[in-house]
Amino acid sequence: PGSADSPEGRGGEDGGGGGGLRALWGGGPAPVQLRRLSEALRGLRWMPLAEASVSAMLQAHLRLSLRERCAGRFESCVMERQLDWIDASVLPWVSAALESGADQWRARDLLTAASAPLKQWRARLRFFFMQSLAGMRIAELFDILVDFPDSTPALDDLHACLHHTHQHADIVQGLGEALEKRLLKPGAETHQILEVYIGMIRALRRLDPSGLTLDAVSERVRAYLKLRPDTVKQIVTTLTDPDSSDLLEPVGGGAAAEVVQEAAADGDMAPDPDESRGDEAAMLKWEPEPVTADGASSGGAAARRAPDVLAILVQIYGSKATFVNEFRKMLSEKLLASASHDTEKEVRNLELLKKRFGDAALSACEVMLTDVAESRRISRSIQQHFGGVSGGGEGATLIDATVVSRLCWPSLPTDTFTLPAGVKKEMARFEKQFAHIKAPRKLVWKPSLGTVTLDVTFPDGSVGDVQCKPLQATILLRFGAQQRWALADLASELGIATDVVRKNLSIWLNRGFISEVRDAGGGAVFEAATSLGAGDESRHDAGEDEDGDAVASLAEEQRIAEMKVYEQYVIGMLTNLESLPVQRIHNMLKMFVPASGGDRGYDCSEQELQRFLMHMVEEAKLEHSAGQYRIAGRH
Repeated sequence: PGSADSPEGRGGEDGGGGGGLRALWGGGPAPVQLRRLSEALRGLRWMPLAEASVSAMLQAHLRLSLRERCAGRFESCVMERQLDWIDASVLPWVSAALESGADQWRARDLLTAASAPLKQWRARLRFFFMQSLAGMRIAELFDILVDFPDSTPALDDLHACLHHTHQHADIVQGLGEALEKRLLKPGAETHQILEVYIGMIRALRRLDPSGLTLDAVSERVRAYLKLRPDTVKQIVTTLTDPDSSDLLEPVGGGAAAEVVQEAAADGDMAPDPDESRGDEAAMLKWEPEPVTADGASSGGAAARRAPDVLAILVQIYGSKATFVNEFRKMLSEKLLASASHDTEKEVRNLELLKKRFGDAALSACEVMLTDVAESRRISRSIQQHFGGVSGGGEGATLIDATVVSRLCWPSLPTDTFTLPAGVKKEMARFEKQFAHIKAPRKLVWKPSLGTVTLDVTFPDGSVGDVQCKPLQATILLRFGAQQRWALADLASELGIATDVVRKNLSIWLNRGFISEVRDAGGGAVFEAATSLGAGDESRHDAGEDEDGDAVASLAEEQRIAEMKVYEQYVIGMLTNLESLPVQRIHNMLKMFVPASGGDRGYDCSEQELQRFLMHMVEEAKLEHSAGQYRIAGRH
C-alpha cells in the first residue's frame, strides 16, 4: 500500500484515471501479484478469455484519461504526446499482464523487440485513442470553429485522427446538429451567423482540404442565409469593413487574383478556377471529383473549387450580380449622405472589388465615384463664382450639390415637398450657373436626399452643426417663421402627408427643440421651444428605428417599381407555359433580358424576383400554389 507503485507514490502523473491502473502505469518493475495472476491464467489457458475484460478496462481508463487531460483544451496539440504516453506507460502494463517473462517495463525495449500479439495490442490501443480523441473533438467542433484560429492545434489533432479513423460522416452529422441548435436561430443576428460561417469555411478547409466536409456541412447554413432578407447587405458590409476587408484580398496575391465566376447553370460544367487564371502548374495537378462528392448539392462542385471565402459566399446566391447591385446601393447611400465628398475609402473598396468581380461588373460604381469627384469640382467653381455664402434671408445657405448620372445610379426617391423660399432661390441660382458651365445639361433636383447642417439658436444658448435631412430642416425652419403649428396645417404647408410630418418631427421632439401641447379642443399642437430642452433618449432611439423601417420600406417599393419592366415578360411566359416555379422564371429572364451596351439587363436575385412575383399575387395578377405561379383566373 505504501510502495512506489501506489497512487500516493505516483502522484497521478503517469496515470490516466482510476487508482488501480494509475498505480500500475508507472514504468517500474511489474508487480508480483500481476505476474502471478498472469502466469496462473496462462497455466489454465484462460488468458484468451481475460483479454476481452482487459481490453474493456483499458478502453474505459483511456477514455477517462482523455477527458481529464484534453477536454476543452484547444491551445496545444495533444495527440502525439498522449500516444507517447501510451507507449511508455500503458503498453508495458499490457506486456506484463498478457505475456510471460515480461519483467522489464521499458517502452524502448518493447517497441524494438515486441511480439506480434503485442504489436497488435499497440495498434488497437492507438487506434482506439485516436477514435476517442476524434469523437471528443467532433463533439466540441462548434466551439473549436468559434475560437479559430486560436484553436488551430485542436483542429490539427482532429485532422491527424481523421486520417486513420475516417469519421467524416460523424463531423457532418454532429456539426450540423450543433449549428441547428446553437446558430441557425431567429434570435441570432445575420452578421453573427456570417462571422461563424466565415470562420467555419477557413477552419474546415484546413481540416479537410478536399472541401467535401465543408460542402456537406455548409449546405444548411447556405440555405438558411438565403432565406434572410439582409444577408446580401451584411455580406457587402463585411467586405467593406476595414477590420475584415481582407476577404477582398485574392488568394495568392495580385498576380494570382481570379475574378469570381458566375455559378454554372443546371447541367453545365462549372468553370475551373485554375484554368480561368491560366495556372498551368495547378492544371497539371488536376484530379477528378471524389466519388463521394455530392454533385447535386447547391453549389457543391463550384464551392469545393472556390479558392477563398469570398468565392464561397458568392455561391450562396450563385450570381455576383446580386452582390454588385447591393454594393451599388450601399455606395449610393454613403456618397449621398457624405457632405465632404471624401471617397478615399470607397475608391479603395471599389478597386479591391474590381479585382474579384471584374471591371465590367463595377463600371457603374466607377461612374458614381467619378460623378462625386466632378460634383466637388463643379460646386467649388460655382461657390467661388457666388463669392461663398449668399446674404441673408430665410434659409440662406450655401448649396453643395452632388450631380449624378441617372443611368448609372440606383433609382433615387422622387418625393417632393415645399422648400423654403430662400432655399429655392439658392437652388435656382446654382442651377442657372450649372447650365452655363455644363450646357446643354440641366439639373433635376431630388429635394428629399442629402444632408443639411444647421445652427439652432435659443434665447438661452445655441446648438451648432446639427445635421439632419432636408425635410427635417425644412420643418424646423417653418417653426422659425411661425412658433406654433397644428399637424394638419404644417402638412398642408409642406405639401406632404401628416404621418410623414409626424415621423420627421420626432427628431426635434426628442432633442427638445419642439414640444407637443394640446389646444383647447384637445388636439395635438406643436410649438417651438423657448429654451434648450433635453430629449428622452428612449424616444430618440424609437424614432430612429421608425425612420430606418420607413427607409427600408421605401427602398423595397422602389425596387418593385424598377422590376415592373419584367411584368410583361412574366405574363408572356405564363401565358405559353401555364405555370412555372420561381427558379425557371429567374433563369428564363436571365436568358431573355441579357446585358448589352449600357443596359444592365436582368440583374435581380431570385429572392428579389420572388418578392416581385408575390407583389403581383397581391395585385391579383398571378396565383401562387404549391411553388408554382400562374396567371390569375386561368385553370
